[in-house]
Amino acid sequence: MGTRPALALLEILQGEGVDRIFGNPGTTELPFLAALSAAKDPPEYILGVHEGAVVAMADGYARATARPAFVSLHIAAGLANGLIGLLNARRSRTPLVVTAGQQDRRHLQQDPMLSADLIALAAPAVKAAYDIQHARDLPLALRRAFALATRPPAGPVFLSIPMDLLTENTEVDVPPRTPTPPQGPAPGLERAAHLLAGAARPVIVAGDGVGREGALDALVRVAETCGAPVHHQPMADCLDFPTTHPLYAGMLPPRHEAIRETLAPHDAVLIAGAHAFTPHHYSPGPALPPHLTVVQLDSDPDEIGRNFPAETGHVGALKPSLTHLAELLRDRVPAHTAKTRVLRAGDRHTADRDRADAAARAAYSKAPLAPWAAAHAVARALPPDSVVVEEAITVGLLLRRLVRLTRPGSYTHTVGGGLGWGIGAAVGRALAEPHRPVVAVLGDGSALFGLQGLWSAARLKTPVLFVVLGNGAYRTLQDTYAAMGGQGSCPGTELGQLDFTRAAGFFGVDAVRAESADHLRELVAGAAKLTGPLLIDVPLGP
Repeated sequence: MGTRPALALLEILQGEGVDRIFGNPGTTELPFLAALSAAKDPPEYILGVHEGAVVAMADGYARATARPAFVSLHIAAGLANGLIGLLNARRSRTPLVVTAGQQDRRHLQQDPMLSADLIALAAPAVKAAYDIQHARDLPLALRRAFALATRPPAGPVFLSIPMDLLTENTEVDVPPRTPTPPQGPAPGLERAAHLLAGAARPVIVAGDGVGREGALDALVRVAETCGAPVHHQPMADCLDFPTTHPLYAGMLPPRHEAIRETLAPHDAVLIAGAHAFTPHHYSPGPALPPHLTVVQLDSDPDEIGRNFPAETGHVGALKPSLTHLAELLRDRVPAHTAKTRVLRAGDRHTADRDRADAAARAAYSKAPLAPWAAAHAVARALPPDSVVVEEAITVGLLLRRLVRLTRPGSYTHTVGGGLGWGIGAAVGRALAEPHRPVVAVLGDGSALFGLQGLWSAARLKTPVLFVVLGNGAYRTLQDTYAAMGGQGSCPGTELGQLDFTRAAGFFGVDAVRAESADHLRELVAGAAKLTGPLLIDVPLGP
């Protein structure tokens, strides 16, 4: 026996484990809201006052729960506002199922207000887009969307649903959910083990697939078994290797020439779960030195050999694949060889960290703070088990060098690069993990793009600490302009000093201005005791 379209939609959402709906509604969503109002134990509706914040909250929530988050947007305008978040989600491989109400089909040909080609609008920012024109197709397409959102490479999937379709006096069949077995280990890893074991100077690049798939511990075992130092991929979205580990060698810089220079001393590299190398600024030549033997492992078959040739490529789930690879290496690499490499790397990396720590401590002062001092104060004061949500474009690079994190999921960024993600993502993260301290580290330029997320933080009372680092400029543009040989000041990059305590107060968020590096450190240390959101305005100097 069938059910009405709107009720079928809700039934599928509940069957897929959706417990929260992230949205900003309009008239085309009223049939959906009516079904929510009448349902027994419906998912909670999480309201955002701008679609950019809505999608960012869903992004943060999906990453923490490791399942697709559901987003409801309003027609063409709402979808357009949410596109920046969808582009970020696609680049960061975040599974989302996104719907937008379309205008009533009975007058759609008359080009009514707010109508548009939603499929054409969404298509560049999502994995797939479905234009639902018949009620009978909605349940099947929705099931398909949830499955596709999580299939490697994960990402957002979009459905356009006409307003009148959900009010049809018809019954549709709801297909049962099809359990999908998890992806197994990659075949042929003996070849990978042979190449890595035969290397005199192996190195590992930990891609964000490692963090997304919960494979961090397995990668640690691989690294320790062959004694290979580990770099995070450029601008990593996740914590893919413990930053306290002796083998951790820091993040690769996002430029081909710098990656080549960093990897040149090595003769073999294992690249695990990395989407290309995500270069930011162009530099000539390939990312990898020509002499380097490349072993590539990924759960997405399209990544193998995509941007660089590999001696051997393997497709499979990262956690079981790396676990098996560690077992194979244990029989091929002498324990004393691995131990010697670990000790040597540990001495070198400890010295590097000590130098960075000393430089940052020496910069401590009263406000305005040096960027090194601000990054250090945040990194050293993080409460145990914290989650760092980072959207600080320039200071974030310093923060990555200073944080001491070990737990998977404790560092989150978006490699998509669309500004305004951080505030909403931190709210979504706190909703998913209410017992972990969430510290959002934001540049002032990034914060300006996502301020509306503070409204949701205040209304939901999410205990997020928002640290806004104010350098009064689009500093990364100024730095790049200078590096490119630009003369004089770079036009259009000055923001001036902004008072974010006043912005926070408007939305109902408590706020304080950091008076010194020690004061900032004290405020960050209190993040675990928050019962609601708090914003720290941190003035930065040169």
